[in-house]
Amino acid sequence: VTVYRNGKIYKQAYAQGIPLYAVKEVGTTQLRGTTVHFTPDSAIFTTTVYNLHTIVNRLQELAYLNVGLKMELEDRREKDEQGNPFSQHFHSQGGLREFVAHLDSTKVSIMPAPILVEGEKNNVVVQVAMTYNTGYSETVVSYVNNIHTLEGGMHVTGFRRALTRTLKNYADKSGLLEKAKIENYW
Repeated sequence: VTVYRNGKIYKQAYAQGIPLYAVKEVGTTQLRGTTVHFTPDSAIFTTTVYNLHTIVNRLQELAYLNVGLKMELEDRREKDEQGNPFSQHFHSQGGLREFVAHLDSTKVSIMPAPILVEGEKNNVVVQVAMTYNTGYSETVVSYVNNIHTLEGGMHVTGFRRALTRTLKNYADKSGLLEKAKIENYW
C-alpha cells in the first residue's frame, strides 16, 4: 500500500493481512491518494484467479457510488496490441444519476434525466436516483455502505412505499385519477 498525503509518500506491505513492517515515509510528492497492489494469497483465498469483467464492473459501481473517487485498474494478465497491460480508469462526477442513466442506456427514457433525491437524518445519508422508461418491467439496484443488496431489503421496501404514497397523493390532489364509473351492461 502506498499513500500520498500531506506532501509525503508512505508505504506499508502486508502478508496474510499482517503488516510486514511499520509505516515508512519514503519520499515527497504533490500527489494525493492511495495505491493498492494486490496479489491474492492461496493460503487465504480459495480462488486466486479473478475474472477481469467482474472486477471492472465492481470498480465502475464504486466510482458511481463514491462521487469524485478516482481508481485505476491494471491487469498484467491481459495485454494490448503493444504489449502493455490492460488498464482502465474509473471516475464519476455524476454519481447515482450517472449510474441510473448508464443502467437505462439501452431503453427509451421518458424523462430528460434521472431524478436524484438526497437526504440525511440521524447521521444516515440516503441517496435515491430513478428514472422511467417505456418498458414494462422494473430494474431496482440497491446498495448499503457500498455493498450491493441483491435481495433488496427494508430500504427498498421503504422507498417503494414512499414513492407510491407520494405519487398517489399528487394524483389525488391534482385530480388525475378521478374515480371511474363502472356500468353494468347486462
